[in-house]
Amino acid sequence: MIFKQGLAATLALLMLVSAGFAQAAQDPRDLVQETVERMTSRIDAERERLEKDESYARELVREELVPLVDFKRITRMVMGEHFDQASRDQKYEFLEVFKNSLINTYASGVTLYQGQEIRVLPMREEDRKGNYARVRLEGTTNDGKVIPVFFTLFQSDDQWKVVNVYVNGLDLRDVYRAQFAQSMQQLGDLDKVIDSWSAESADLEEKVDVETGSGA
Repeated sequence: MIFKQGLAATLALLMLVSAGFAQAAQDPRDLVQETVERMTSRIDAERERLEKDESYARELVREELVPLVDFKRITRMVMGEHFDQASRDQKYEFLEVFKNSLINTYASGVTLYQGQEIRVLPMREEDRKGNYARVRLEGTTNDGKVIPVFFTLFQSDDQWKVVNVYVNGLDLRDVYRAQFAQSMQQLGDLDKVIDSWSAESADLEEKVDVETGSGA
């Protein structure tokens, strides 16, 4: 499970990095392919330092991830009905906490990429609808299992940003949203939910079976 989770996280990071380069007049699939090749080469080249220095792995992910994800849009969806009830400070505090939880999750899986096959699938007509696009990848584990990963991107100001990820058919945004709603039900206080949110509580290894696409 840990390997598969790490591979899914690595696929996500590679895609998130590539998303920031997709401009309006360019094909997202070609840019994803180029960036996957660039990032896998970088992981291989910096593997020793990444394995020894967890803070450097987080730094690498932060540099590549933060500009490429629409965190405002995602955190609004994760908070659901509680977003409108939250103060401005609470909204921005949760945005930062959520962002850091994703950075920690992706950083923990970066070095689990060890040359496994990652295929960027061709774009289909139905993968582009207005300002939205879907880019599909497949990662193959050492035991031959294929993990499909889909990314939903939203185009704004001629730039694509990631707004959701599907791992083996499971909507990860829904996983986080259900987690937030459950925490609100248990704790009954928005500040407590924000304070309790961490990389550990958001760890999908405990919530997602990437082989079956089912929740825990």
